[in-house]
Amino acid sequence: MTTALTDNATLTGVQRILGQAPSRSTDSIDVDLVAFENFVQARLFYDDLAVIDDYIPGLREGRRQAFPQVTHIDPAALGLQQVAATADTIAAGIRPKIHGGNFANNEFQALFELLQSHMVCTWDIGSSIYHLTLKVLAEEGSQEFRKYGAVATAIFQELGDAKNAGQWIKPDVELVDRYGNPITKDYKVPDARWGIGETGPVSGAIPAFVASLVWIANRAIFYTLAAAHLKADSFLYPIRQAYQQHYIAQRFQYHADFPRRLVKQVSMSLSRDIAEVHTAGSPILAACDLPVFSAWLAQQCGDPSAAIHALEEIRLDKPFVEARAQLNELHEAFHDQSLAQGNRRLEKLTAAVQRVSASMREKYSVKTRQGVPVTRLITVYNAIGGMAGLPPFPDIDLKVPLPPFLRDMRREVGFCAIYRNVINDLAVVASLGELHDVMARRVEIDPKVVAYSPKAENPRFRRSHSQFKSPM
Repeated sequence: MTTALTDNATLTGVQRILGQAPSRSTDSIDVDLVAFENFVQARLFYDDLAVIDDYIPGLREGRRQAFPQVTHIDPAALGLQQVAATADTIAAGIRPKIHGGNFANNEFQALFELLQSHMVCTWDIGSSIYHLTLKVLAEEGSQEFRKYGAVATAIFQELGDAKNAGQWIKPDVELVDRYGNPITKDYKVPDARWGIGETGPVSGAIPAFVASLVWIANRAIFYTLAAAHLKADSFLYPIRQAYQQHYIAQRFQYHADFPRRLVKQVSMSLSRDIAEVHTAGSPILAACDLPVFSAWLAQQCGDPSAAIHALEEIRLDKPFVEARAQLNELHEAFHDQSLAQGNRRLEKLTAAVQRVSASMREKYSVKTRQGVPVTRLITVYNAIGGMAGLPPFPDIDLKVPLPPFLRDMRREVGFCAIYRNVINDLAVVASLGELHDVMARRVEIDPKVVAYSPKAENPRFRRSHSQFKSPM
């Protein structure tokens, strides 16, 4: 059977869409809608959906009741505490650096490349003093500004997740100007157009943003290791998926162009549904173009809460039963120890997957003024084997009932993770028009929370000086 391991951030995003948890900002709604679609697709295409039950202790029982269709795994069992400690150690080794206004450490460079988003820092005047300020690199009011701003807001939201998990992230970051000079307490802005270039404290958004990025890395690493440990596919909150792919590429030592190839695969126009690269040591990328099922459900039901209930009914429809059976076959082909034989099996499955995918696009699509929105789901599979260095799987008391997917934990399989391009999906969500309002109708904004409000830096003037700002 196939199992998708999701994270609590995804379930929280679903609850925000359902009005069961408050949202921090309207800017984060669309990313939560992408997470909502993520959840829907995981239920439709996997036999089981699981989560590690490490949510806020006082709210865990409520979460279990809110998601009875999800398997909740005890975080103190099955060696997961050692997995968490390993993830903490790896994430603690990240050394955030901002050089000349750009995130310069390899981890965050790769993250923003996969997110196709651009964040920069500039010196901005406030009370006659320059303060280092975080901005979205896009023209204010543009479509790029809205998309990048939504991504930035979703990143900031991760701090709330860290707090819910009882974690405090130390926001250490190395700051270096464009000439390579470290930015210290008495730093003066070179070529400043205001006064002598005196600087004050950096904007509070910068350490908060850095702490959020570190937490994203921590959670992505943890759920990657946990999914490999539990022999499940990972299906994470959209922002985390991007960092996960960077981590997996490092762990399996993929070719340096892997992130670019992955983004290219997501950005391709509709073509065939199974792609690409079946060579030893390389990941297999399987792409499938699907309708926005959550939008179709919302259209049929008129309400996201009703859509969640209807989801459990339609997953029993013949097309989804067939799709799950084909996904099981696809996994078997992925696991095939013979590369040539596995490739032949994949080729035979291609036509069947294409037929089912095309049938779903015809039956479950919605029509908007901008056409028929389609989302692309990428499965990244490494056939070499699981993650090295994981704790041995503990002895299991066979008298204790286990979920079906945990009954065959010692089988040797590769590792599979789901990736979707957040920027592309945000554009799809924005194109839903009236259906967008239906899907977000239950969202409630917490008036007591101070949310991040994205600032814009026009790319044309990024390196320019003015009386109001200077480049870093």
